[in-house]
Amino acid sequence: MSILIVDDSYFNRKLVETFLNKAGYVDLIHAESADEAYSQLKKNSTINLILLDIMMPGIDGITACAHIKQEPSFKDIPIIMVTAKNESQSLQAAFDAGAMDYITKPVNPTILKARVNSALTLKKEMDRRKAREQDLIEIGAKIQQTLLLGKHPDHFPGIEIAALTQPSQKIDGDFYDFFCHQEECLDVFLGDVMGKGVPAALVGAATKANFYRAITQLISKYKNEYLPPIEEIVQYVHHVMTNELIDLETFVTLCYIRYHASDQSVDLVDCGHTQTIHYHAKTHSCSLLKGDNTPLGFITDEIYKQTKCNLESGDILFLYSDGFTEACDPSGDFFGENRLVSCIKQYSKLTPSILIKHIHHQISQFTQNKHLGDDLTCVVLKQNQDPSVCAQTAYINISDSTPPNLSGSIRIKSALSELQKVRQFVIDYCQSIDIARDSKIFIWQLETAIIELISNVIKYAYLCEDQHDIVIRANSDDKKVTIIVNHWGNPFPQPTCVPKPPEGEYPEGGYGLFIIDNFIDQCVYLKDDDAMNSIVVVKQKR
Repeated sequence: MSILIVDDSYFNRKLVETFLNKAGYVDLIHAESADEAYSQLKKNSTINLILLDIMMPGIDGITACAHIKQEPSFKDIPIIMVTAKNESQSLQAAFDAGAMDYITKPVNPTILKARVNSALTLKKEMDRRKAREQDLIEIGAKIQQTLLLGKHPDHFPGIEIAALTQPSQKIDGDFYDFFCHQEECLDVFLGDVMGKGVPAALVGAATKANFYRAITQLISKYKNEYLPPIEEIVQYVHHVMTNELIDLETFVTLCYIRYHASDQSVDLVDCGHTQTIHYHAKTHSCSLLKGDNTPLGFITDEIYKQTKCNLESGDILFLYSDGFTEACDPSGDFFGENRLVSCIKQYSKLTPSILIKHIHHQISQFTQNKHLGDDLTCVVLKQNQDPSVCAQTAYINISDSTPPNLSGSIRIKSALSELQKVRQFVIDYCQSIDIARDSKIFIWQLETAIIELISNVIKYAYLCEDQHDIVIRANSDDKKVTIIVNHWGNPFPQPTCVPKPPEGEYPEGGYGLFIIDNFIDQCVYLKDDDAMNSIVVVKQKR
């Protein structure tokens, strides 16, 4: 621990040295000018305090103080100004330049000792704080590398994949990961937690873990016979996390996509995230994919809905965090969405990994700064020129049909007065698709069965408490209509047998299971002890 004494008077330096030696400070360095002080600072990394005379020939003490404080490696060194009594009017300028304290000439040894002790104690605390901050940065970096950033598959039928994370000096909550459903579908999600530091990183890690939990539990519930749509996965995580995110006063923006190798289509759920960029190779143009949903943790009764697009040969999907568009040049201008789109079009012929490198280089040149204000995080998918090599379908839907291609959803409260909304939802959905059989009977049977099921959920799962949520989703393909009822009440098991209706009498109730068994083709009750319960209803179109 060294103290630098800067004064053009040899006598004054020796006097201060004598007082400091008596106080126990022996590691003292002299400088008779500002230039010599700069030189000593560069040579001695152990200097922890500067005693700086205000009045010196050449560069005065106030100018020297301002210069020292502008240097990043010196700015945390405390500076005590040494001033004559008639120079007190200059003290305000010295404080404005960065000085922390002052002593007057002639130097009083008691005051000198007290001020030096105080300054060195402050320096010690500042060093301790910086060490803690560095520890937090290292912890955050480990969290990001081990918990927040997934590894993309080495190969996947039909597409090339690349990802980038360029950490800023701050700790952020960017995260992404991949989930392969064998070689048929690839799920990709990329998110950003509102806020900075380790708390944001921990929320990001928790969000990512909840998506893994949602995917695995929903697939397990459906016994690998039905691949849950991504809107259902996002809805599951939303239900699990929203109240906690609101309590923490934070939220998570997210983009979740699913690539289907069989037909090169992409499902997308956008939770208030930056707009995914879709580059169209055929027209050499870009479109922005944007949904209407809010971030996770924003609104408790949000219903998440997916959209669909198709990729053609050479098309690119660019998922990214706002660090790309909000990177600033020295004048404060943002890199922006338009520049990012131009870069993607310019380098669209390249592989995803090389494309990312070129865009990163463009941003570095734009910002003229090695240290970014925010993380750069992106995932890039590019449709192969020859997408014909695709794996066979790895998941079989109920009744061994193709994956759903049409969908709709509705959220209701657990009140019998809501049944009319359910009835209308089923009717409207069925009328929007091709049923290819007697549509009136088909619709009547399906909506009657669904009304009976929802009534049972209200009565037995929620015990007629009317403030709870029920989410109903409809999916359709060429062969069937699937209705999924999600609730968070008491689960009830799949019936082992279906009772026959009473003969000759018409008592209230008693027909529900009989109606469901005769009006639909399959009904599966899926139990989840600590989260969402599902009832999957299937009715064949033909």
